[in-house]
Amino acid sequence: MGVKDIIIAAVILGVAGYLLYRSLWKKKGHCQGCDSGSCDKK
Repeated sequence: MGVKDIIIAAVILGVAGYLLYRSLWKKKGHCQGCDSGSCDKK
């Protein structure tokens, strides 16, 4: 693997980690559109 491949992998892992943090820990598992945690699924 070259330096370019390592940088690309690090960026992908960073973005995935951020999305995981935002969706699981920051909002405690609530869906994207809800702040209250009670989504109406129609």
